[in-house]
Amino acid sequence: MQVTNNRESFSDKIKEYKSRGDKITLIPTMGNLHQGHQVLFSKAPHNTIKVVTIYVNPLQFDRNDDYQNYPKSLQKDLDVCTQNNITLVYVPKGDISNEIVIEKSIDLPKFTRYLCGQKREGHFLGVYKIVKYLFSIVNPDFACFGKKDFQQLLLIKYIANTYFPGTNIIDVDTVRDINNIALSSRLTRLSKESLSLTSKIYETLESIKSELLKGTSFKKLKEESIDYLKANDIHVEYLDLRSLITLEEASDKLKSCGIFIACHLDDVRLIDNIEI
Repeated sequence: MQVTNNRESFSDKIKEYKSRGDKITLIPTMGNLHQGHQVLFSKAPHNTIKVVTIYVNPLQFDRNDDYQNYPKSLQKDLDVCTQNNITLVYVPKGDISNEIVIEKSIDLPKFTRYLCGQKREGHFLGVYKIVKYLFSIVNPDFACFGKKDFQQLLLIKYIANTYFPGTNIIDVDTVRDINNIALSSRLTRLSKESLSLTSKIYETLESIKSELLKGTSFKKLKEESIDYLKANDIHVEYLDLRSLITLEEASDKLKSCGIFIACHLDDVRLIDNIEI
């Protein structure tokens, strides 16, 4: 496995692989790698070069304290990459925001204004910039992203379809622990007591799904669920029934819909979703 901090050497290695006719799978991460990331690695098509990037992107944080507190574990991450047969790891030094040259006027898709886009100002613009930057260097044949960040996944598919039509986005099911907690790098910031409460998030989503399929009104379920979670010290930012295609608010007809949640526990923001 090779590790580089330099854009030029990273770009040169990519060109070398392509000159040999190798196919490349890109897996961008922000580090603090866990089992969910390892599942992403495993979904890279056979006989492709697996390229991982580790970069905590300041452009996609709406709060500086959240950026500063984001967990970092570079040596452990590199060990994980070695164990998963990653060929090349790019770990940019410092803040590379000034390297990211993007068109002056960016009109993001409408769906970025919903859900996380309503509360996290600039978040999806930051995601757009870093992903387009990395794709422009690698122009990968494949790229793996998880469904936990479903809204981000839609944006990445938009970027690929618009600018990199040769890139196939592989979406990967959310990885959960034995308590059905969606794995997240932010979980390491929770106390043991709070960590045990996070199972109630997915439990709530499954309960809502079950009741919706019986014909219960989502409005009623939403109110009850927010109260239930609040009683367990989980404060809901949003809990919505949305189209899986446009992220527009959905009716109770439930065709191609999902339930999306963002909530706060110990000042840690967590998201999850479930398809109907």
